[in-house]
Amino acid sequence: MKLIAPFLLAILMLAIPAAMGQDAEHWIAKTKSDYYNGSYPLALDDIDQYLKINQSDTWAWSFRANLLLKMERYEEALESFDRIISLDQSNAKAYNDRALVLSGGLNQDEEALASLEAALQIDALNANAWYNKGMVLEKMERYNESLEAYRKAIDLDGDLDRAWYRQGHVLLIVQRFDESLASLDKAVEFNPENAEAWNDKGVVLRKLERNEEALDCFQRAIQLDPSNELYRENLNDLGGVEPIVNSPGVISEKVLDFS
Repeated sequence: MKLIAPFLLAILMLAIPAAMGQDAEHWIAKTKSDYYNGSYPLALDDIDQYLKINQSDTWAWSFRANLLLKMERYEEALESFDRIISLDQSNAKAYNDRALVLSGGLNQDEEALASLEAALQIDALNANAWYNKGMVLEKMERYNESLEAYRKAIDLDGDLDRAWYRQGHVLLIVQRFDESLASLDKAVEFNPENAEAWNDKGVVLRKLERNEEALDCFQRAIQLDPSNELYRENLNDLGGVEPIVNSPGVISEKVLDFS
């Protein structure tokens, strides 16, 4: 399971601290070179050498944490996020990202939830943190609380298409089909490339016995993700077999938010 968001490390590289001594500059330059060459273990050694010079650099600890995530070394990534928090207890993003490691990498959902609560105590208006809280609660099958978190994320950022999708997905699970359809309509309005949302919309429409519309949705999902067997099964089984819903609460690179 990959937890790192696309291009996150590259973005972190753009935020390299400006004021550094010669030795520090050397190790940052080596980190950058080894990272872009795909030599992640060497890049990790390089950033560790830099941190021996500047142990209080939260940027470097964040880069180290996300590099370890890319290497699927979750316990060590967690330690790096903990180090950031020890240096800056007001760092809401570190609490947020720590929670995603706990839930998505280590399956420690209660601890993840506590970390997200800490993030939201610092920044209660962070839509992404509310969305991630919804994801963890959904994974724990605490669906009513999950819906509350997704609703808060949407209230803060009405264009957050993945929150509309996950809200619609949970509403489908709890069989509130009309509400689910409304939410999924929003999800595909804001992101027409969301194959999962199109598939779920097709499932809901079948539940509502609107089979022709469901057929269109399953076809759209397959166009976006031709290799997905679930979507193809739903399309082929439209004649009467119960449609298949995407697995609830699965945390993957597609749905996590490290921003």
